[in-house]
Amino acid sequence: MESCKEIIAERRTYTSSQVTHSHIHAQIIIPLQGELAIKAGAQELLIDHQRLFFVPSGCEHSFHSAARNEFLVVDIPHFMVSSSELPSRGVSYSLNNQWKGIRYLILNEMEQSSLDNSALRGLFPYIAHHLFQQQQPDSIRYIHENYHMPIAVQQLAALEHYHRSYYSTWFLKETGKTPSAYIQEVRLNHAKQLLRNTQLPILHIAIQVGLEHQSTLTRLFQKHEGITPSEYRRQHLAKII
Repeated sequence: MESCKEIIAERRTYTSSQVTHSHIHAQIIIPLQGELAIKAGAQELLIDHQRLFFVPSGCEHSFHSAARNEFLVVDIPHFMVSSSELPSRGVSYSLNNQWKGIRYLILNEMEQSSLDNSALRGLFPYIAHHLFQQQQPDSIRYIHENYHMPIAVQQLAALEHYHRSYYSTWFLKETGKTPSAYIQEVRLNHAKQLLRNTQLPILHIAIQVGLEHQSTLTRLFQKHEGITPSEYRRQHLAKII
């Protein structure tokens, strides 16, 4: 298994021949041009102008590119961060303005004739901040941001680049719940907040948390709380008084 002893940033290109390997160091692959097909575990995706990819330590991955390409690759020794901080699976990130800024900073350092490992080490805390604060899987983050909209399991699986049949198994391991149960829990928690903090009619609350009918919200409360939404609101008001 390959390893590295210093943080390294390089411009790299890839061929159409598929390569499979793993390494002890972690790795960030940031696009400059072209695209790279990569498979890491059950994930299959393209790294292109819209996304980058984090490869965790010890993760076996396969990759190839059929087009002209160039990528900025940052190899991170495993000892630079604790294992508890590192994502345990490959993580795809949107190439947003923050990551474009990081790419610019690294490339700027690489262009300096005086570039050495200490310069990259100095940048790493900033890189790590953006790398690890977004560890939450895309589909789970999507649920929290879009619970008020209809959400299909197939849609969530696509966000993780998993087959639908595998996604439910993965989700259960990740959260301890099925996707449906997790979505219900998120909607229930937001409904509780609205019941406690607003005087909105219960039908309006049901719609705001992504449920079409008041009766659906009532069944959700009765299943998980043993009371109706109206009773939950009255109990909360009684505690305040």
